[in-house]
Amino acid sequence: MPGRCKGQARRSKLDSKRANAKVNRSRAKFEIEHNELQLSVYTLKGTDFIEVVEDPKTGAITKSEKITDADDLKAAEAQRAAMAKATTTLLAATQTAVKENSGSRAVSVFPQLRDGHPVAEVTLLQGATAKKVREKLD
Repeated sequence: MPGRCKGQARRSKLDSKRANAKVNRSRAKFEIEHNELQLSVYTLKGTDFIEVVEDPKTGAITKSEKITDADDLKAAEAQRAAMAKATTTLLAATQTAVKENSGSRAVSVFPQLRDGHPVAEVTLLQGATAKKVREKLD
């Protein structure tokens, strides 16, 4: 993750995902906005895609809004389609990726279809080195 930010994540993405396990997530990632670290999660509420932004220090929701941008909607729909075929959760895939890459922390996870099969693309960070790995979701 390039650049510096004022906050450090005291809660990991996995903690945030565990705390809100009933929410239908289609992707999660840490990002920096206005020099502040935040956790951005796409969720599905009814038929609407919602972006929920959490403070990674506390887990408090700081923003929740309907996704209306055409590119974001296209990405959210593709991610939803991948999760519809998944038999494994994003959380489980993320935990597997972290376990298989000792010393790494997950900073994002995106579901996608590869050759008709759902996979999670997990971005890991170890020190200043980022690495992307794929985990099967079926």
